[in-house]
Amino acid sequence: MPITFRVGYRSPLVSAVAWALMLLGLLGLGLSGYLFGHTSGFAAAGLSWWLMAGQALLVLASAASIAAGQGLLRRLEWARRLSLGLLALILFSLPVLPWVAGSPVMLGLACLAASAALLWALRELNTMLVRQEFA
Repeated sequence: MPITFRVGYRSPLVSAVAWALMLLGLLGLGLSGYLFGHTSGFAAAGLSWWLMAGQALLVLASAASIAAGQGLLRRLEWARRLSLGLLALILFSLPVLPWVAGSPVMLGLACLAASAALLWALRELNTMLVRQEFA
């Protein structure tokens, strides 16, 4: 079976993942700014070092997410690989989130459903049709 090249084809999945990553990045930056303003009370308790390290990681992940989203919109290969890594990181951390937060079981089931959707998006970003867009 011959390979069909679609010149100029832009899949809606890649654009949707790009916008979702940029939205998550902006939300992460907003959360980091909110936490930065409210961590001064924890300095006396000795928790400020851990909170600042967590905030630095949140800012780094948010910046990487925004950069990956911008690169996906421009169909750059490094951005596709970075977004695959970020989605895999979210995929593995999402089911643990309700356990860490002490949330009810229904939130845990919703996180598992979101993980299944992320797994589908990861699989679709590795198909030949999507990889042809980044050539």
